[in-house]
Order: sequence, then structure tokens, then C-alpha cells
Amino acid sequence: MYAYASVNVRFYETDMMGIAHHSNHFRWFEMARIEFLRHIGVTLWDMMNEDIVFPIMNVSCNYKEPANFDDELHIETYLVKMTRAQMIFRYRMRRASDGALLATGETKNAFMSKSTGKIVRLDDTFYQPMLAAVEEMPNE
Repeated sequence: MYAYASVNVRFYETDMMGIAHHSNHFRWFEMARIEFLRHIGVTLWDMMNEDIVFPIMNVSCNYKEPANFDDELHIETYLVKMTRAQMIFRYRMRRASDGALLATGETKNAFMSKSTGKIVRLDDTFYQPMLAAVEEMPNE
């Protein structure tokens, strides 16, 4: 299962050339990741109410083409690996107007207790719906 999120590049996200600054891709990945989880019935608030957060342990982005001011972006999000202690997402970002591939990326998150800062293992409440959503991202 995959989900996609949509966002328009805002003016303040661009540099003086009207191109989206590279750091924004990580924010857009985060937005898409939260939307993916919401799509499968897992919300950040539900996890936080159970003292669980999932900080980034590793992040990467391969930039293919620039995103420009006011471009509508579609971000495909795939949960590609899931254990009780971590999850790995892959992303594919396209411009809506022409389908051009702008970027691909990956994030690795660990599950952590918000109150202690220690790594935790998910119980079935969160683990099972996430595990059921695992799918490899197809090749281009």
C-alpha cells in the first residue's frame, strides 16, 4: 500500500532563483509520512498519547530536477520495512503538471519513549497495521 500527499511550493520555500530550497524536501517527506500513517489509521497523537515518538535516525534525498515556486508536488510514500523498533519509508516526488520525477528519498525512524528517550518496541496496536502496509516501492 502506498499513499500520496500533495503540496504547493510556497514562495518562502524558494531561493532567489525561485527554486525550492533543498532542505524543504525533508519537510515534505515528513508531511507525506504523517499522511501515510493517518491513511492506515495510525496517528501521531495516538502514538504520543502512548508515550511513543519516532525520531529520524537517517535521511537521504536524491535530487533529480528542481521544484519551482507554485509547483504542485505529489509525494508517493511507501513503508518498505517495519520492525517493532524501527520503520523505513521511501518517497518519490513528482511535479503534478507534467509528472516529472523531482526527487526520491528515504527515511529511517526509530520508536522511542517520549518520556525516557529510550528505544522501545511497538505493541500490536501500532505494529500490526503498519506491518500490513509494508510494500516495496516499485522501480521507475
